[in-house]
Amino acid sequence: MNPEAMVKIVFLILLAEIFTAIGQILFKKTTNMLKRHSLRSVDTHISFLRDVFGKPSIWIGFFSMAVGLVIWLIALANGELSLVFSIGSLQYILILFLAHIFLDEKIDSMKLLGTLLVIFGIILITMS
Repeated sequence: MNPEAMVKIVFLILLAEIFTAIGQILFKKTTNMLKRHSLRSVDTHISFLRDVFGKPSIWIGFFSMAVGLVIWLIALANGELSLVFSIGSLQYILILFLAHIFLDEKIDSMKLLGTLLVIFGIILITMS
């Protein structure tokens, strides 16, 4: 694969992962705002779903993830699955940092080490 095509595919993957990560953050942020449900009965499941699907941010999250999926499909159509999927692991890194910024989740040494290993793995795969 020529370098120009590789750059385009990496850009598409990054864009797809950004949209998908935004959707995930919106899902989590929205569900954090909801009343906690025990989810032990059908009624509580229905109540939870009614609450979730009544929030506009959930629908924005769905839209964001749908955009990410379309871009992902374009990247898949133009690149090798092993490459596209491996670079797609950047989503783990994006989620880690976005969750830290928007959800106040802590980044401990194990999460940081795991993230560095993912980055190292992506570098190895893209070099092959």
